[in-house]
Amino acid sequence: MRRTFPFNDLGDDEFESLIAAICHHILGTGTMTFAAGRDGGRDAAFTGAASKFPSSSSPLSGKFIVQAKHTSNPAASCSDREFAKILEGEHPKIIQLIKDGELEHYIIFTNRKKAATRGTAIEKELRKLGLRSAHLAGIEQLRDWLTLHPTVWQNLGFDRFETALRIQISDITDVISGFHALISTGKTAPSDGTNFTYVPKPQKNKINKLSQAYFNEMLERSLPYFKSIEDFLSNPRNVDFKDQYEDTVDEIRRKLLTASPPFASFDDALTHIIDQVTANNPALHKKRRFAAIFLHYMYYTCDLGQHADTV
Repeated sequence: MRRTFPFNDLGDDEFESLIAAICHHILGTGTMTFAAGRDGGRDAAFTGAASKFPSSSSPLSGKFIVQAKHTSNPAASCSDREFAKILEGEHPKIIQLIKDGELEHYIIFTNRKKAATRGTAIEKELRKLGLRSAHLAGIEQLRDWLTLHPTVWQNLGFDRFETALRIQISDITDVISGFHALISTGKTAPSDGTNFTYVPKPQKNKINKLSQAYFNEMLERSLPYFKSIEDFLSNPRNVDFKDQYEDTVDEIRRKLLTASPPFASFDDALTHIIDQVTANNPALHKKRRFAAIFLHYMYYTCDLGQHADTV
């Protein structure tokens, strides 16, 4: 049975890491990857005899260039006009790499659906540029390959995405990093919490099944930062951070409503989301605690959780 993998939930960098791991296996350990940014038409390169591409019995040999084309749209197809434009934008780079003697075999990996006829047409168009071979691997090929080699997905830590609730972490990571940078300047600091309106929430906590122990921890460890967060998000200079914060709140609210199975308590839900934001997230190195502070702020200010007044 073919497994499903939430490729569209990956970030671009994560998808490139996945493709690099696959290429290490099918081309060889000599596969070189390139840093994010202007890649000159290549995300990875390999020179030599492939170990098992396109097959173990008849592997290709020569100079390979690999491109990873990720999309967050789960319905995207290789037949989309948008994808055709992306590929057309690569043509000048491909021609230059061939001219420079750096490219013979071109492989594109994408998490878009690939219809056989359109895939063949794309490969034919690419070969006309002067390539010895061109290959387009769509989401079907990625699923087949990872089903046979699931440890690649697991070793990259991507199995954490197969959870009851999965959110995009890039926005809240940016917000936390921006707030931490402000805290680090000393222009704002945690307080005793009395400068932030405290409203007892026994009814809301009861409705959302948030334990008193968890709420006490929230008051002690996170409340002192809430006024600074409020000021940070309301500062007109931080309008982008405010938008990213609101997008994160909106996504969490929607996904909490449809989480399957539902969380037994809001303690569990908040802990799950905080773990997801901080796990394997180098951008939050030495500031992971602020993920909890921001999630607690969302709950405390009623951005998350059912409101007592509405029940």
